[in-house]
Amino acid sequence: MTKSRLSAEERKTAIVKAALPLFARKGYAETTTKELARAAGVSEPLLYKHFPGKEALYLEIQKYCCDGQDPATRKFIHLVTELEPSASTLVHLVYYLVRIQVLGKPAGSVESDTRQRLMIKSFLEDGAFARLMYENRFSCFSERIDACLKAAVSAGDAIKTPLTAGNSARFGHHLAAWLALVHLPPKPAMNYKASREDLVNQAVWFILRGMGMTRKAIAANFNPKALGLFFDS
Repeated sequence: MTKSRLSAEERKTAIVKAALPLFARKGYAETTTKELARAAGVSEPLLYKHFPGKEALYLEIQKYCCDGQDPATRKFIHLVTELEPSASTLVHLVYYLVRIQVLGKPAGSVESDTRQRLMIKSFLEDGAFARLMYENRFSCFSERIDACLKAAVSAGDAIKTPLTAGNSARFGHHLAAWLALVHLPPKPAMNYKASREDLVNQAVWFILRGMGMTRKAIAANFNPKALGLFFDS
């Protein structure tokens, strides 16, 4: 039985998916079009037919990583657009932030390991991919965190902190991202003496306290088991 030929759009997507791990391992500068074509199972002329060059393919990868309508993105959109700013929503946001970094849940269109490596390579090169990810996926998240903190302070669930607007979310993200990086090697680079799940819960508690949330409000709103079920649904 003969295989049906891929449409032009399907072929482009297939090339992007094949190129992702290669860029993640070698970075933009060191990856050649010959290697990209081999990974995608196409000839270099066919690769150029769909993408004028390596830069065009890399730009398409950036778009793919930002625009994928996968479970992770749907949960993210729900959190930042539908839930009212409050201490409870703040807990959901921070838990999502840490869980998706450390556990890779909910799974996205790009594997968590691959996304982390793409970010590392971007930091070591021109930072373009990392900046795009932050601008497209994190700016609205940061604004939502600030809105929740403001609501929490008004409700007596948090205290004001001297942090610059947006930095509460940024600092929380940095902690979650670092925990993910430590766990990239087959053997984690640091022993936190806790399971991944416990580590997520500890990091969430630490971040919420750093954001100014009271112990009483955390105890009332942070239920790891319920949150896990919510994000797995």
